[in-house]
Amino acid sequence: MLQEKLEQLVKILEKQELEDSLQDPKLYHELFAAYFYLDDLVNARFLWKRIPVAVKNGNQELEHMHKIFQCLCKNEVVELYKLLDNFKWSRSVAEIMYELKDKIRMDTIELIGHAYTSIFENVFGEMTNLTQDMIEDTCKRLNWEIQDGPQPRLILPKKPVADKVSVLNAEDQLQKLTSFVSFLEN
Repeated sequence: MLQEKLEQLVKILEKQELEDSLQDPKLYHELFAAYFYLDDLVNARFLWKRIPVAVKNGNQELEHMHKIFQCLCKNEVVELYKLLDNFKWSRSVAEIMYELKDKIRMDTIELIGHAYTSIFENVFGEMTNLTQDMIEDTCKRLNWEIQDGPQPRLILPKKPVADKVSVLNAEDQLQKLTSFVSFLEN
């Protein structure tokens, strides 16, 4: 739902950027934040290049967003969380930046579930920016095992169950296509 709203917002803001000769920093803040959330780093890069120097100079929020852009490009999640947490965002982008942080966390947890057979608790905490209690709650919710022992404990993610897709062999597909075509001809 937020994804769809931001896609519409991007269209509106891009159109407004083209039509208006005013160089409103708020427009660039919102567009940058929307590109981040939509994981559209290519357009975020080009946005940074086309923002007038006069708007960039002295605009702390744009400079901070550029640092976030660099972290996203380099996949530096630990630094990214610090940048997202340690800045007072304007009201126009605060919600998007909060949702971005949450989305990155969920994507990282999903990636860990698919890619890791085991991960140390401290590494998991750094990658997801979760506290000790939140790590335990997340692991319980996902039915992941945390091995008892000295710190850092080992987390054993379980691969998510993939939805079963019905697979038809070539003969079955050909048979269905043939019956469909003969139905259309008659």
